[in-house]
Amino acid sequence: MKVAFWSGLMLLLTFISLAAIPKQDTIAIYLFARSIEPRVLARQPGRWKDLPLASKPIFTDADIIAYDFSKHAIKLEHEALKRLPRPSASGISFVVVVNGERIYPGAFYTSVSSIPCELPVIVVDGRALNQTSPTDILLIESAYHPQSSALGKDLRSDLRVRDALANLKKLAEL
Repeated sequence: MKVAFWSGLMLLLTFISLAAIPKQDTIAIYLFARSIEPRVLARQPGRWKDLPLASKPIFTDADIIAYDFSKHAIKLEHEALKRLPRPSASGISFVVVVNGERIYPGAFYTSVSSIPCELPVIVVDGRALNQTSPTDILLIESAYHPQSSALGKDLRSDLRVRDALANLKKLAEL
């Protein structure tokens, strides 16, 4: 009888402790805890992996309606679009995280900026410039300004991102 009681108690405590573990977002975009210019990240490869992130992400997989991997177009929930940062001309750095692992850095930018960026960029007001583009779809560009070149390979095409989106059934043509 005592053995059954203690076994039951251990089982109950195990379930309670597992329930207390917060769900980890499969995909999330975080800002850094402190502001760091995207150009600094581009000049110092790898530094972004060690910098502290904000305590909460800007977006998670729950905010993603669909993602077109061929265009790197992301369709977001309306509430998520309201959380878009308003960057200065120098941009606001972010990190794409999959299953708790940092995948690549990028930056939120404004279309009025004349400062090039070699990192992937989300132009937050790009929808306003193109009246035919849907208001709930953002593009993750390989770099900012057509004359800019991205750093080496296309960071946006990481298979860990694609596989996570596929597992979430969020891949679609947009």
